[in-house]
Amino acid sequence: MAFMEFLKYINVVINTTTILCSTSYYVLKYKCGFTTFNNAVMTICNSLLPKNYIFTKIVQWGVQEINDSLYIKNNEELVKYFSTFNNSVPYNSYELQHSLHRLQDLMSYAKAQNNELVIESSVPVNSGSVALVFKAQLNGDSVIIKVLRYNMKNRIENDIHILMCFFDNILIKKITEYYFVLNFKSFIENIKESLLTQCDFNNEINNSLLFKNNLKNNKNIIIPYAHKHFTETFDDVIVMEYLNGPIAKNVSLDKLQPHLKTLQLFFFDSLYRYNILHADFHLGNIIVVDDDTLGVIDFGIVYELTSEISDALFDFMFMLAELDPTKKSFHKTSCKIVKKCIQLCCRDEHVYDLVYKKIINDLQFMEMFKESFSVNRVMIVIKKLMSIQDNVIVLKSKICQLFLSTLSGIQTMEFVNDGCTLQTLVRSFINRSVEI
Repeated sequence: MAFMEFLKYINVVINTTTILCSTSYYVLKYKCGFTTFNNAVMTICNSLLPKNYIFTKIVQWGVQEINDSLYIKNNEELVKYFSTFNNSVPYNSYELQHSLHRLQDLMSYAKAQNNELVIESSVPVNSGSVALVFKAQLNGDSVIIKVLRYNMKNRIENDIHILMCFFDNILIKKITEYYFVLNFKSFIENIKESLLTQCDFNNEINNSLLFKNNLKNNKNIIIPYAHKHFTETFDDVIVMEYLNGPIAKNVSLDKLQPHLKTLQLFFFDSLYRYNILHADFHLGNIIVVDDDTLGVIDFGIVYELTSEISDALFDFMFMLAELDPTKKSFHKTSCKIVKKCIQLCCRDEHVYDLVYKKIINDLQFMEMFKESFSVNRVMIVIKKLMSIQDNVIVLKSKICQLFLSTLSGIQTMEFVNDGCTLQTLVRSFINRSVEI
């Protein structure tokens, strides 16, 4: 047992050193002018991806934070590069063979149940963070099969442990403190919980059924039917109805815009009528079935809200609807929204004033609220809160994640409506609610 622990320790040291050396080398090349910032970032990710996929998420988060802190437009090349990791995460031959063996098990099981399961191709149609996805036919009907990557839960735990050791390194601490204001270790803990939750396929099945039952009267939204008995027998697979149509992120904006109302109905009704949040609501999880219908998939991360949290978020939306950059009260209302963020996210009400003073004293930070208050601006407030977290200022991590997931979903609608402001989206939803 002691020998195994020693080997595990050696593995951590080797992997931590590899990440440190590779990162330092390309950062130095960038600093000396031998490569561009974008090339340095992409080369680091490509070289370390096979060893630690989660590290790529950390780099993505850090790059986004730099862009936000400098108040410049998102780097389109890096945004496009990182977006490939939503549905095209690289996989190795061993992972593929593991998945194909599991598909053989499924076919044998289906045959024993007097069903016919035929796999259309041995090549995945999609590869996500935790699973490979294959297309198949079940009794003549098209289905999608998600297979959990080999030993995924243990690999997540191991990768997280390595990254924690990496960010505990004195040199890395100095570098991150100089260039970043965010708490990377806190982010790693949050992403760990998120990824482990996505590995629980029984939970995902139950979440999809929850949405399907609540939204059964919404004719413009399809939640794919899940064949639950497969997951109950093999807890590392999901077999569900195939929705025919392109993924929304591959559809032109002019063809997505007519679906804005449908997106609003799905997202806001789920959130405020049924107190449930699809916490991964982005264009990669939306399928354009036809001109009138959208499909929503991937229910690995879903939050059920208490009435108290739902009411607080609803109050927050009303505050956003009051924002009007043309009025003198705009800056005052913006400050009220910052205070509301603090109240929602901080555990101890005695630190509210302390946190607020720390934020508004950052003149560059507050400068960006003089003209607009977009979804991205609110998300920056949450990240700012995360950056000043310490032994005195303790955040409600679950609330922060819920808040960010909610805003991310609204950001999707903001994009679909070609940059329509957050206030406009909120007002249209509130007006519709009043009419109902």
